[in-house]
Amino acid sequence: MSLNIEAQDVLKVVLQFCKENNLNQTYTALQNECQVSLNTVDSIETFVSDIQNGRWDAVLPQIASLKLPRKKLEDLYEQIVLEMIELRELDTARAILRQTQAMVQMKLEEPDRFLKLEHLCQRTYFDPREAYPDSSKEKRRQRIAHALSQEVTVVPPSRLMALIGQALKYQQLQGMLPPGTSFDLFRGTAPVSQEEEETFTPDGQMLVTGSVDGFLEVPPPPSHCAPDLAH
Repeated sequence: MSLNIEAQDVLKVVLQFCKENNLNQTYTALQNECQVSLNTVDSIETFVSDIQNGRWDAVLPQIASLKLPRKKLEDLYEQIVLEMIELRELDTARAILRQTQAMVQMKLEEPDRFLKLEHLCQRTYFDPREAYPDSSKEKRRQRIAHALSQEVTVVPPSRLMALIGQALKYQQLQGMLPPGTSFDLFRGTAPVSQEEEETFTPDGQMLVTGSVDGFLEVPPPPSHCAPDLAH
């Protein structure tokens, strides 16, 4: 029975390996070229909790490696900007407004929404009723956390190495690799043992050599006619 493996799943395994080993440029290039997103987090519960509690220093590094719908990113960055304004971290708020791709797109497609945030940055005070006219900070956080939690998943770590290890274990169980054998993963080979045993033929005329790979070496007899050997 054959197993069908999706090419996207193979790419995701490779992406996870790149991410775990800090191969960030390779990760980004592969993700952009193949249009396959890993979109994994270590824990969805922790991810949601960080958003609900406004731990943006923990959220933003995770968001940087995810491919998320633009509208959901806009909602997230808008919330962060509002909270930075509330904390009077105005330089940070302006940097997010002007330097993130999602907010640049908001400026082009929803200029009124973008200008409202710009105006709030210029105020000398923060009015939550103006910032959240139809909701509250806590409710917006919960809504954003729920929306983003639908876009991510959790997978076991080091899937590539685990799969390779399982394949080698199977080969050992099938007798294809002796226990304790060192395996050259790149070449797909294992060193062949050179252990040999020697014994004389029953008539004591010849010395036969055999190795663990099944090869038998029989030296030529002294005469031109080879004697019959019992197999």
